[in-house]
Amino acid sequence: MTADKSIAAERARDRYLHLVANGWQATLEHYKPEVVKPQKPAMIGEWAESVKATADFRPSTFTNYLQSLRQIAAEISDIGDQPAVDENGAPKRDRQRRIIYLSRFDYRAGGRKAWIAKVDAQPLSVLSAAAVQRWRIEYVAKAGKAQDARRRAENSAASLIRCARSLFSAKARKYAASELVLPNPLPFAGVELPKKGNTTYQSKINAAELIEHAQAELTGEPLKIFYLGILCGLRKREIDLLIWSQVDFGKGVIRIERTEYFQPKSEDSSGEIDLEAELLPLLQEWKTQASGAFVIESTRKPKHQNSRTNYRCEPHFKTLYIWLRKKGITARKPLHELRKELGAILASTQGIFAAQSVLRHAQISTTAAYYTDKKKRITAGLGSLLEKTVKS
Repeated sequence: MTADKSIAAERARDRYLHLVANGWQATLEHYKPEVVKPQKPAMIGEWAESVKATADFRPSTFTNYLQSLRQIAAEISDIGDQPAVDENGAPKRDRQRRIIYLSRFDYRAGGRKAWIAKVDAQPLSVLSAAAVQRWRIEYVAKAGKAQDARRRAENSAASLIRCARSLFSAKARKYAASELVLPNPLPFAGVELPKKGNTTYQSKINAAELIEHAQAELTGEPLKIFYLGILCGLRKREIDLLIWSQVDFGKGVIRIERTEYFQPKSEDSSGEIDLEAELLPLLQEWKTQASGAFVIESTRKPKHQNSRTNYRCEPHFKTLYIWLRKKGITARKPLHELRKELGAILASTQGIFAAQSVLRHAQISTTAAYYTDKKKRITAGLGSLLEKTVKS
């Protein structure tokens, strides 16, 4: 306080101008730091809820990211099955006075809910680079010494980290960071993942023979799914929720775009796919027989808003998978193998950029690294000189 009115007026003016320019929080921190309580970094659950409400991730994508985040955080903090509690909140015990634990996988008895509550109460600071790196090394070590098992574990750990840290991407932080405090540095910042091994698709498919067999042996919806996979390179969800309004018969294309049932994997996943001339009359025939809006018929209703992935055409997919495996396609995702095969054929016959366009990859490096395999022999033609050498 001061008795000098002019000094008091100057101070009041300075504080007012600081408030207008910087807001209440900054003004309090500048002039009254003793009354400003330090803000603690958000808890995992708080952050997840804020991102879910503001980032507009597809529900199934957000669920995948959050499951990965919770798994890593739980294993870092050694959070396992939680004790069952009575009405007073005390742990329940069996006849031998041992604490009764509920499985963290048990949805019905409340074990899953208790485990999630415990994990969500952890501060984001547990996800430091050092902690995540220790977790990754321990995760791989659990796979044993067999090289194949270690490679799979390394890939799994890397996938979990990539998914989990997506909840701290620029898209996730855009609005959520204005409501909650994030640790500095951000969770997963500085975590280095090992370089991926050779991920190039190795073709084991004779597309011409496979199509010939499909025409002779498949019927109905499994055959339609097969065609959309091998000829158009559509992803499983794109096929499952494809509606007739996405098929432009006049232009001869299928448009992968947002509909009332479907949200593309990313903006880059949207686009037009040129249809084979021979496929157009088949599509026109299917449409005349259609009972509703969807290209693939199913008695199941779409559950596209669910947090977990559900497919309305799952029975048809299973039928096709069984058939594809009988034809020697043993990949974990046999339908996606058809998409890769199409990419390999396009890359060999029309170039890598043509393959990128049809597969709708954001980066050409993705097409080159994962989905292409040479379908033609590549030689310089110098072998013809050997004939002259032999003759001479």
